[in-house]
Amino acid sequence: MSASEPRPTLLVVHATSATDPEGRDLVYRTRQPCRALGELERVTVVSGSLLSPAFTESSLLDEADVLVLADAADPDLLPVLDARRRRQRLTIYEVGTHLLSPPPAARTAARARDLVTRGMPLHLARRADGVQLATPALEQRFGALNPRRAVFPSQRWDAPETTSARAPGRVVVGWAGGPAHAEDLRAIAPALVAVVQRHPQVDVAVMGDLWLREALGAVPASRLALTPAGTPEDHARFLDGLDVGLAPLGATDFNRCRSDVRFLEYAAHGVLAVCADLEPYRAVRPGQTGFLFRDVADLEAVLEQTLAQPALRAKTTEAAARYVAEERVERRHIGDRLAFYLATATQLGLPLAPRGGGDPLEALGQAPTFAGSRYLALGGGATEALLRAGLVERSAGRLVEARRLFTEARRASPRAYMPELLLGETEEDTTLSIEALERAAELNPRSCLAPFLMGLRLGYAGAADKAAAALQRARAVAPSFGAPQERLGELAEAAGRVEEACQLYEEAALQNGAFALPVARLATAALREGRVDKAVALLERSLDGDPELWLTNFVLGRSYLELRRFHQARLHLRRALDGAEDRSAVLVDLAKAEVGLGELDAARATLEEARRTGGA
Repeated sequence: MSASEPRPTLLVVHATSATDPEGRDLVYRTRQPCRALGELERVTVVSGSLLSPAFTESSLLDEADVLVLADAADPDLLPVLDARRRRQRLTIYEVGTHLLSPPPAARTAARARDLVTRGMPLHLARRADGVQLATPALEQRFGALNPRRAVFPSQRWDAPETTSARAPGRVVVGWAGGPAHAEDLRAIAPALVAVVQRHPQVDVAVMGDLWLREALGAVPASRLALTPAGTPEDHARFLDGLDVGLAPLGATDFNRCRSDVRFLEYAAHGVLAVCADLEPYRAVRPGQTGFLFRDVADLEAVLEQTLAQPALRAKTTEAAARYVAEERVERRHIGDRLAFYLATATQLGLPLAPRGGGDPLEALGQAPTFAGSRYLALGGGATEALLRAGLVERSAGRLVEARRLFTEARRASPRAYMPELLLGETEEDTTLSIEALERAAELNPRSCLAPFLMGLRLGYAGAADKAAAALQRARAVAPSFGAPQERLGELAEAAGRVEEACQLYEEAALQNGAFALPVARLATAALREGRVDKAVALLERSLDGDPELWLTNFVLGRSYLELRRFHQARLHLRRALDGAEDRSAVLVDLAKAEVGLGELDAARATLEEARRTGGA
């Protein structure tokens, strides 16, 4: 090989969902590991959101030696995975957050409510060659999705210097977070109020939305500093001003799967970490590298202890900084990721090795993002910015502005299909929606979502034959999607073709075991036929994969009512209330279960609630 020829390189592409992570997640789960991978010899890395035209207008997704899909829920990735399997390319799915029970303000909340996209991350993870997870708790919850898996905790980029005690004087206790964490802050407010009242040298500092002031209860305004959320540099300056950093967490399934990034950041900035005694903070050694608390009373006691012993505070923060420097720095662990990819490829007989050819970064016409690393972080383009802004507007219900932004994105990148797809989803006019979705399908013939959405729109407009044709297109593009078959089953059932409908529901469930809706429809059909045991068997299997889903719990609760197994009926109907689309219907059936158990007062109260919500 001549000196002028490019050296063989292993191309790793890290792609995030259209609702891609921001803030800490983007830094710790994408930027830092990708940068460290790019520093390894003969490895090139590209990362970006699937909103980026660079992904759809190039062969990156198909040709990458390793494709990492981070928390993605995009059905259009299914044909990509099929193509990669034919090309013998390695695909890894990354689980960085709890996939099924995000809090209402989380970025993945909307897709978790949508029955079509809710199970898609699980489905993609199963179809991938391997899975990497961010925490041991995530492995415990989702590790069964794939036998080839590894846990890669979040790390710091730079080793912090050993810190010394803050200057004597005032003590600042602080916290930073967004709307999704407001309840955590509200829960610990009584402890902060009590400590501030007893210790005139203590102040409270909070970084985030200004309305968080309400969550802090009776903390005096003169002792409270509110800093608006800002850049990573702003956040670092905020941490530098703290003495004690709080990491409260409610004991939810979602929170138990979080990372310990707060602890890492506190340790790196010389801040004493006082963390909730939950799974994310198992690395904290109480009294040595930080402190743990179980409830608000426990937190108050811990704060009193640390205020009374400044020497212990200093010793603990220094030990935490040493721990992070010695054990939690990105470069020291990045070889484990590459080893996992190589080992997974070897297990599957995939030819994963540096290959020759053109320089992928040169082909993209961009220089590496960081000096010393062959890593390019996409995301600075106008089209992606417009699409992201449009998604924000759409989630807030401002559809006119969302359509304007998507239309601008279409003009900026006329060959990209994502603007057309999002415009077609957002258009309220059926004709305009179908036109945009047709263009999306033309620009990306492998899109199964575009014809599926066309089928939905045409069905709602009463054009059953055209709807069925569009859904058949989606089914042909990605048979494993499952949603087209389910919708075709609905159309057949509406036309009185019940046997055909059940066959389509069965096909949908077999193709996509994470899609709960066709199972619920099969179970409902079995109930109508009096085959209650079959309904229960179907629903129990579905519930194994997604125990939180309201719909499965609702139909299962109804099934147990038929069997007069009232305790089990009540259990599942109570679970169904969380997230139920038709809360009053769930309440009516719950009242029946309570009557069956002889709890008449509870049944009357439940029926009254159902009436208030517009039910019985």
